[in-house]
Amino acid sequence: MATNLRFRLAALGSLALVTHGSLALVTHGSLALAGALATVHTVQAFGDSAPGQRSANQQRVLVSVVDKQGMPVAALTPADLTITEDGTAREVLSVAPATDAMQIALLADNSTASARMIPDLRDSLKAFAAAIWAKSPDTQIALYTFGDRPTLDSDFSTSAVALNRRIDRLFATTDAGATFVDAVIEVADALRRRKATRPVIVAFVDENGPDFSNRRSDQAFTSVAAAHASLWAVVRQGFGAAVESPENRERSMVIGDVTTRTGGRSSMVFDGTALKVRFADVATQLLSQFAVTYGRPESLIPPERLDVKLTNPDLRLAAPRWTGK
Repeated sequence: MATNLRFRLAALGSLALVTHGSLALVTHGSLALAGALATVHTVQAFGDSAPGQRSANQQRVLVSVVDKQGMPVAALTPADLTITEDGTAREVLSVAPATDAMQIALLADNSTASARMIPDLRDSLKAFAAAIWAKSPDTQIALYTFGDRPTLDSDFSTSAVALNRRIDRLFATTDAGATFVDAVIEVADALRRRKATRPVIVAFVDENGPDFSNRRSDQAFTSVAAAHASLWAVVRQGFGAAVESPENRERSMVIGDVTTRTGGRSSMVFDGTALKVRFADVATQLLSQFAVTYGRPESLIPPERLDVKLTNPDLRLAAPRWTGK
């Protein structure tokens, strides 16, 4: 009995608390275990909690690379890339094809200005979804419209039947302007709340009508970056008075600037016949993305800016400039 009591007191005298990478030793009075040896192994969790974040010191970013003809490259190595955060070089650890399922929000401009584009837009959206699902059947796709106000028309799912049924009911809204900037912000916020692991926003925008959004392009970038999403846009180019209002200029900045800064691209069309080709290009680039893993030293102050560059000047890169902080 006395022996057992002394053993228990000694065990309580040296209590080791092991956390991730830290060891705390608590002693009670003068009781201690002499000669005890404790070894702590630091275990890093490498699961992907978000597209931009991999673990405490490994980050992941998705990039698209095309050649001079606009065709995705078949292979990419760490030597093909350089990465800096706030001007400080980071080590590129690995590059591999991005094969995880996406969560894609399709944004369709159904304002009055887009009326003549709607028949071709329906065919293009359905062909885009079919191309994505042929290679990535677990990808979830939703449909939003933003004539008059941002509206969820078909929620995220893997069902082509449900999506195509709603696309077939897509019509231009009479006497409605667009709310593209507001739609981008609301959809990005929805993707963030869903904790989407590979979020993408793909939009058709007609610049030939007014935009009545209440928010600005910098707010759109902040929302898309917070969701770790990329924004891609297929745009019917507008001219003259169609792009002169402050709201329309903010829309143009989202199309030209936010797409680039979030790792997407924008392309222009002049009529509906080119829509299907442009949407097919977006599908091909999304299905050919690379997941790039790089190292980041632990720091109390997270970096503000990410810069990914190619060592081959003959290739073109689409990569986000937000960090996984």
